[in-house]
Amino acid sequence: MKQLLIKLILVLGFLTLLASCSSLIESAVEGVVATETEEAIAGSGSEAESGQAEAGEPATGAEAGEAHRIAGTWINPEYNDEGRSARLVYSLNADGTYTYLSFDRIEGGEVYEGTVKYLKTWVDEEGRSCGQCVVTLGGMSWETLDRIAADGSTLEVQSGVRKINPKGPRYSIYYRP
Repeated sequence: MKQLLIKLILVLGFLTLLASCSSLIESAVEGVVATETEEAIAGSGSEAESGQAEAGEPATGAEAGEAHRIAGTWINPEYNDEGRSARLVYSLNADGTYTYLSFDRIEGGEVYEGTVKYLKTWVDEEGRSCGQCVVTLGGMSWETLDRIAADGSTLEVQSGVRKINPKGPRYSIYYRP
């Protein structure tokens, strides 16, 4: 009986140690994400110099709530079957949200359907249409920034940051077909 009790205490101690390690790992991951976000925010100078959109601070003269030009199809052949979406399709819904379809390959394949709700849209000093939104896909939600070139030909998307940084994590670029 005494040996059983000692084994039980050892198992409980081991489980407590594992729980502590799990908390440390979660804290480390949160720290890395915070560091990446801060690095993206720091960028390489001012918004005009670095070409970065910033959430929460539209450029002077931007009209908040101006129509965002994201509806339609966007592709990037380099992403074809490479672990990120090669084709995106946005459709405007009556309630102002967008239905978001994501495909692993340009020509189709498995489709992932979600919703995009814009928290804010604006036009920056370079005439690019920018948006801060919440994407909901497969039961998960995350904040994303996007910006569309002034000529409407290019879409840049990056999640988990406060400024778009083409050299940062989770950055993607798409083109009108």
